[in-house]
Amino acid sequence: MKIFISVVFLLLLPLATNAYNINKCSSEECVENFKDIKKYARKDIPQATETLATFYYKGYGVEQSFKRARKYYLKSAKYGNPSAQFKLSLMLLEGKGGDKEISQGINWMEWAARNNILAAHYFLGLYYIEGKYVDKDIELGKQFLKYAATKDYRKAQYILGKLYESDVFGKPNSEIAIEYYKVSAYYYEPSNKRLIAMGINLPQTSEKGEIERIEVESDSLDDYLDNLLSALRYMPAPGKPTGSNLVGMGCRSQDSNCGFIVDPEEIERFMRDMQLQFFDPILTKHMKPLDSF
Repeated sequence: MKIFISVVFLLLLPLATNAYNINKCSSEECVENFKDIKKYARKDIPQATETLATFYYKGYGVEQSFKRARKYYLKSAKYGNPSAQFKLSLMLLEGKGGDKEISQGINWMEWAARNNILAAHYFLGLYYIEGKYVDKDIELGKQFLKYAATKDYRKAQYILGKLYESDVFGKPNSEIAIEYYKVSAYYYEPSNKRLIAMGINLPQTSEKGEIERIEVESDSLDDYLDNLLSALRYMPAPGKPTGSNLVGMGCRSQDSNCGFIVDPEEIERFMRDMQLQFFDPILTKHMKPLDSF
């Protein structure tokens, strides 16, 4: 019997909640920040183009427009920006800002995975196991999830635990499941709660099995934008995208000065923004827990 947990539930439990957030804003400061970023986006600098897309997506300093967000994520993705590739893939699969484009959405998700976006490996794993958007392939799905898990993507470790408890991979194997829960429990509370439900308390937990987690204060949005604008002033614009860029090769094969820093927390926030995608019953029909957490 399958023992999945709702993907929606997973997305509502972020790995970090104290990082800066870009929210809807129409203040004079937000409008000025939007204009500053747009100036660099016009030079086709991928990092600026992705940020501009996020501003449109959120309605930060400008009227909210999913259509424009999708347009600028696409521009940034064509230059090889991994997080833009991932965000674009979700918008294409969901149909936000335009028609649903399943083939292109999966294509960009695969490029994001090649560029080491662990969330892309995680979602591709779920898609192949469920047969959502792609032909069902449990073994391939397991490979995607295991890759993310080996890179300490906690949600992948947790869902692998649930899968090994079930019959999805064959005969249930609680020993392997417990190992996945243990490596993620200190970082991801659902794993710890699953261990408690199985009668296992980890060291350094309270009598109730609770784990005290230390939260590290992150930079404010203002600090982030100041640092980004400072970097953009000295960042060369890459060459115009050509054939290889259209399938995701990106500027790294065109310009040695092109590089990207991917913020996993920012990816998590975008996933939560896109969570309506995961109410689709095709993906969630087997993902309801059999026990309470």
